[in-house]
Amino acid sequence: MSARQIAGYAVQRTLAHGSIGELHLATDPATQHTVALKTVRFMGNALSRERFLKEAAAAMRLLHPHIVRTYAAGVQGEGPSALGWLAMEWVEGHDLRRHTHPQQRLPDRLVLELAAQVAEGLHHAHALGVVHRDLKPANILVDQTGRVAKISDFGCARLSDAERSRSGLLIGTLAYMAPEQILGGPVDGRCDLYALGVVVLQLLTGRLPFEAPGMGDLLNQIAASPAPPLHQLRPDLPPLLSDIVARTLAKQPQQRQTDGAHLAREFRLVAMGLASGITAGAHPGEAQ
Repeated sequence: MSARQIAGYAVQRTLAHGSIGELHLATDPATQHTVALKTVRFMGNALSRERFLKEAAAAMRLLHPHIVRTYAAGVQGEGPSALGWLAMEWVEGHDLRRHTHPQQRLPDRLVLELAAQVAEGLHHAHALGVVHRDLKPANILVDQTGRVAKISDFGCARLSDAERSRSGLLIGTLAYMAPEQILGGPVDGRCDLYALGVVVLQLLTGRLPFEAPGMGDLLNQIAASPAPPLHQLRPDLPPLLSDIVARTLAKQPQQRQTDGAHLAREFRLVAMGLASGITAGAHPGEAQ
């Protein structure tokens, strides 16, 4: 039986289903390379289609070792049955969701190294005027070695925005959104730095900075309540790291790090201290 075809790509199997699309493992018949093929449904919404093509074009400009590459994109079909597609780099590995659980935490040094890589990828994107807007553990992949991080789903955030506006904000994504996003203010790359700060705190502690049973309470906390200091949750970690994370989680964008390159240098500085054992709070088993 021949494989299902989408935009000329041979679909090997479907990996995930979402409210607006699917993720497939596919083969590019021209090169025989494996790709991750993401599809989105527009439901006849011409604005979503236009937005998708614009975001996909921006994603294809991003060429960085810590960003999942988008090879090609387009729209298949017309009208309500139109299907957008993105052919992306296939990364053998997993996303960071499993490591947000306390029982599966990564070594502290590795968390900081992966975070630095993500920050560098964000810096590249922001320099080209591309903001992710939906950075979270599910959108950060690590390869099979577990030591190389790649940001995925650039080009899909605006479609996610549109879906959330129709169905209501999802708690899982809301937890990573910067205050200016939930308040509807102007958004730039610093909202991604905020999201990375949330991810780092979660990877280091096994919890989110803000947790509430209801969406309204969570919104209020993100907008107005100070984030818990990292040194209170992990007093064994260097105070400098607590200061770095606190700045990424500042309510006002101008109080955060100036850019991803700056944040990457800060994370690596602390990681070097942990490796050498000079910084207070280093773990003996993490200098490997």
